[in-house]
Amino acid sequence: MAVQFLPSGDAGLTVQFGFEVDRVLSGQIMALRSAVDDACLPGVIETVPTYRSLLLHYDPLQTSQALLIETLKPMIDLLEMGHDEKSRRFILPFCWDDDFAPDLDYVAESAQMSPEAVIKILMETEHFTYMLGFAPGLPYMGDLPEQLNIPRKTVPVKRVEQGSVLTATGLTIIYPTANPTGWHIVGRCPVPIFDLRRADPVLLSPGDRVRFREVGRMEFDAIKERVSNGTFSLEELAG
Repeated sequence: MAVQFLPSGDAGLTVQFGFEVDRVLSGQIMALRSAVDDACLPGVIETVPTYRSLLLHYDPLQTSQALLIETLKPMIDLLEMGHDEKSRRFILPFCWDDDFAPDLDYVAESAQMSPEAVIKILMETEHFTYMLGFAPGLPYMGDLPEQLNIPRKTVPVKRVEQGSVLTATGLTIIYPTANPTGWHIVGRCPVPIFDLRRADPVLLSPGDRVRFREVGRMEFDAIKERVSNGTFSLEELAG
């Protein structure tokens, strides 16, 4: 396995596995992350997986990049790809009422299909969580078919609401908070993927798999109300 070790400032080391968004690479990254975490390497503070790499934050008073590289090389040689069976699976409610999906018609036109066909693909796809992004708990998920590999907006919008489901470049994301975006808004999920009221505020982790379940506006509102009053259980999302 050819990897690159890249300095990331004076307290970070990036282990880069490749250059693609690819589930095999993701499996290698997650396997190394698990091995590093299990080894409790002195000085390693945090491991952060991305599409194609694993970033190690470390305390330079306890270890160094050179020492970490020498420690990681044999760990990489011994990686076992056993993480697929450990993936958690979720089924998330998804509503595509007009005001929740202002860009659905554009996505459908770009893909040369009907809006209903786009939704059918979104429902049938098992969305693989590659990494978490810039906002708390924001999942970057793949992999949509090639016809939905649509570029981002040329002009971003100033705000999309919490729970918005968006797509671009063959990927899908769910916004944990209201944010600007350059992605295309195709629906909304009533269950927050980041909620400080939960013991673990972050719902999805790298390696998790997501399917969407289509719900109408009445069920969407009912789920949202239950989330608000604390009667909704995450066990209902088990896949």
